[in-house]
Amino acid sequence: MTGTDEHGQKIAEAAKKEGKTPYQFTTEVAESFKTCFDQMGYHMDYFIRTTNDTHVQLVQEMWRRLEAKGDIYLGKYEGWYSVSDESFLTAQNVTDGVDKDGKPCKISLESGHVVTWVEEENYMFRLSAFRERLLDFYRSNPNCIVPEFRRQEVIRTVEKGLFDLSISRKKESVQGWAIPVPGNENHCIYVWLDALFNYYTSAITVVGENGAPDKLDKDAPLGRWPADIHVVGKDILKFHAIYWPAFLMSADLPCATRLVAHGWWTKDHRKISKSLGNSFDPVERAGKYGFDAVKYFLLRETNFADDGDYSDKNMTARLNGELADTLGNLVMRCIAPKINTEQCWPTPGDYTDKDKLLIQSIRDLAGTADHFYCLPDIQKGLMAIFEVLRMINGYVTDTEPWKLVKTDKERLQTVLYLTMEGTRVCTHFLQPVLSTKAAVILDAFNVPAELRVGVAAMQYGAMPPGTKVKGLPEGEVIFHKIQYEETEENK
Repeated sequence: MTGTDEHGQKIAEAAKKEGKTPYQFTTEVAESFKTCFDQMGYHMDYFIRTTNDTHVQLVQEMWRRLEAKGDIYLGKYEGWYSVSDESFLTAQNVTDGVDKDGKPCKISLESGHVVTWVEEENYMFRLSAFRERLLDFYRSNPNCIVPEFRRQEVIRTVEKGLFDLSISRKKESVQGWAIPVPGNENHCIYVWLDALFNYYTSAITVVGENGAPDKLDKDAPLGRWPADIHVVGKDILKFHAIYWPAFLMSADLPCATRLVAHGWWTKDHRKISKSLGNSFDPVERAGKYGFDAVKYFLLRETNFADDGDYSDKNMTARLNGELADTLGNLVMRCIAPKINTEQCWPTPGDYTDKDKLLIQSIRDLAGTADHFYCLPDIQKGLMAIFEVLRMINGYVTDTEPWKLVKTDKERLQTVLYLTMEGTRVCTHFLQPVLSTKAAVILDAFNVPAELRVGVAAMQYGAMPPGTKVKGLPEGEVIFHKIQYEETEENK
């Protein structure tokens, strides 16, 4: 699931600047995200908006539960607050800086955003009481936060001690754009308490036929919660790795099994920012390179531990060198009528020792790709797949099937089956990334539905000899090569 968190002061102010109501503003933003996801071929079971009635109902219920546990009390907050980050900050997390007009101000050490001093009567959450429980959770579950250095970072933060957290704002402070505190409508629930519970809301929401939330299924939590993988950006790690588990512990709910914190993207080795004017539209790039190619680049170019760098030059190199040459050309060799004269999956004969070594590499890929995908380290998974594809390409170059078609058709059958089956297995593992193009390849090979999912699909030799191939429509190319052109933007 994914979605949009839509409450808070920042949203209310942004809507006001555009002369719109907050709900109108957030509806337009939510629809733009849905459109982008559809265009990129991303499909989710449920797109949640935190303005949904089901979510509002759930958040207020969770508030009552935390309050009944004695973990919420009415107090006074005095300290720094970042509207941009929707975050309360201690003095240790603030430094001197300048605002957009060059005037001296205080800024967040974490984000660089301007902070203001706030003195409010707020409801507080006893976060300090969860220090030991959180530390025990991190240490007892070594894979609960990945990469590992992020887990250690969180442990060090919690070991230093935790302060109780303000979890409400005065209604006027957020211009009324937030979920009311049950029993005290002069206060609104802090956006991060509201937003974090959207994951749990999604787990117990019954979705109607039109994809909209219908109702909360109170019997569903143990079946769909906790989340297996919870993906966030490194800049909001403390909210998801400290606040969220503490809220769940207070509510007597299990924590997410694994939290994956990924890095940021730069462009041409420069930070992407409004001031530099170097942002780029992924949908526009997908229109040029192909949606699957852009998805492949984003997952292949970096891992979750590091920041990634986007450049049109590197994008072109990945598309041309790996997708078009390594994968695309290999597929075309498998179904080319000049080599595959019968247009079918041939019957292999005896394998040579060299054949057997390659077959073993193909068989080993099942464990390797599955291991890296589950970590998750998608980059290494893709690297492993393309290493095998390069081995298959080398095998084709060495065995020269275009010559065997004239000199040794029996040997050709074995070479061609091994090549096709190896390509099929590799394509199987590329389906999560190349969702459209992988289907095109498997269709061309006439791979049945039962060999596109499950353990059998991972096994070498699963495809029955004699199966006719469908091929590609005349003139169709799986991946079109792009000529890189240097411009002022990408120099």
